[in-house]
Order: sequence, then structure tokens, then C-alpha cells
Amino acid sequence: MTGTLRCAVVGGANVDIGGFSAGPIVPRDSNPGRVVRSVGGVGRNIACTLSLLGAETHLVSPLGLDAFGELIQRDTRRYGVDMGHSLVLEGASSSVYLYIAGPRGDMELAVSDMDICSSLTPERIEPLVPFLNAMDAVVMDANLPQETISYIAGHVTSPLFADAVSAVKAPRLLCALPRLAAVKPNGAEAEALTGVKVRDAASGLEAAKSLVAMGAKRAYVTLGALGACCADEAAAVYLPSRPSAIVSATGAGDAFTAAAVWAQMRGLGLMDSARSGMAAARATIECIETINGALTGEELIRRAHMEE
Repeated sequence: MTGTLRCAVVGGANVDIGGFSAGPIVPRDSNPGRVVRSVGGVGRNIACTLSLLGAETHLVSPLGLDAFGELIQRDTRRYGVDMGHSLVLEGASSSVYLYIAGPRGDMELAVSDMDICSSLTPERIEPLVPFLNAMDAVVMDANLPQETISYIAGHVTSPLFADAVSAVKAPRLLCALPRLAAVKPNGAEAEALTGVKVRDAASGLEAAKSLVAMGAKRAYVTLGALGACCADEAAAVYLPSRPSAIVSATGAGDAFTAAAVWAQMRGLGLMDSARSGMAAARATIECIETINGALTGEELIRRAHMEE
């Protein structure tokens, strides 16, 4: 497509509180390191990255009428994301994601308090359907209740994309797979969706092809340091990852999803869309924040060429 891409993201937004250990993590002990606070959430991260890439982006997310909710709105809007269709609930607590990472930035353990996402019911989505159907692309994450995912799949006619979020939540997307222009799980999430034990590139390709056989038009299965496996009806490809210094891996998968959506909606093929996703993920792991604010459409294209 040409012109400005118009996207809506329906999913989670939360405050991330991260602890980075200065050395190897010692269980059941106090580990010296540093603690950082930032705004995150799969849906919110995807929305922010899409906006940085030049898309007109709207975020539909449930927020509490509290200090964290105000922080989420303020921080998300600074990336140019429109929050006008988000749901602000009095008496509810905004989502919080608490994680611990080792000295290399790899997440070791996380606790996600996202109960507020259950408030985004089909009844609350119904009035937004005309708005969502006016978008060039709609992205949803598996933080949504399964009945809401099913409702969106059945009523939204715009090209629909999905991020699987976690192995526990990924099966919520099974009902929507035949409607998806693309689905992006990591290895564990792909296993939860397909039953294929993803351990390497070969099994990652098998999982990606299974997702396409289950109805998705494209599947991007990310494998962390191993790279990514991608498939559509015509092909299945493996893209190895280049060595990179990790500052923080949090948010890398969300950046991959956003960039793959951006590339796919611009008519790029499977391989180039996957390279765009890998380039955005690499840009994200190079910074401490969950969003790399220096990423633009032009910068993504430059980085994607380096993935070839």
C-alpha cells in the first residue's frame, strides 16, 4: 500500500519494573544490581514501534484511573500513539510487569499482573468495530480474553494480526488463526499453539508451517539468539540471527511483530518482512528501554538490509 498506514492495536499496556543483576543470579538471595521502571506491555510496545515507523497508530487498552495509568498514557503519547479509544476504569489497578534479568540482559523470571485486561470484553469492543474496520491493519495480543479475541476475529474485517504474548496465553488465539494475516509466537508459544516441540531451526520451521496449515496466512516463529522461522502458503524460511551485544531483550519480540506488520502491509514478501522484524528486534535489544526511540522507517530499512 502507499500513503500513511493506519493501524489500531488492541491489547495490554503496563508499567515494567525490571531488576538487572550485576552478576549471576543467586536464587533466594539479594542480588546486587540496578532497578529500572519503564512503560511496556505487548500491545503498547507494538503500537509505539508502529508509530515510530510512521504509521498513524491507535491503542485500545484498559487502564486504571491511577498513577500508573497516567504514566502509561503520558509515556505512550510521547511516541505519537493516539490513546483516545482506550478504556479508563475507576477502581481498577493498571497492569504491572515485574521481571528479573541476568547480567547479559536475558530475562530470568517475570510476574505479570494484567487482570485488568479481562475488562476488555466483547461488549466493550462492539462500539469500536466501525473504527477498527476503518483501519488498514488491526493488531491484537493474547492478553485479551479468549471471547474477545473470538469476537474481534468474527467482526473485524481489516487485515488482522496477532502476537501470542506467552505460552500460557497463546492458545487463546487458536479460534482466530483462520482470520489472521500473520501470527507471531516465540518458540514456546508456537509449541503451545501447535504441539510441535520447538528446540531448533528445523522444529521452528515445522511449527511455522503448522500454523499456516491451521489457517494463518503467515507465521513468524522467533527463536531468540537462533533467529526466526517463517512460513506462508508458498514457502518456509529460516533466518539465522547475527551476533549482537544484548543490553535488554525485553520488548524485542514486540518490535519484531510491529515491524513485520509494517513490512507486510507495504507488500513486502515473507523473507523481507521477517528481516524487517529481526532488524527491529535487534534495535530493541541494543537499548535498556522496551522501545528504541531512534527507530524510524528509514532506519528499519537500513537495518533490514544488514540482515541479508
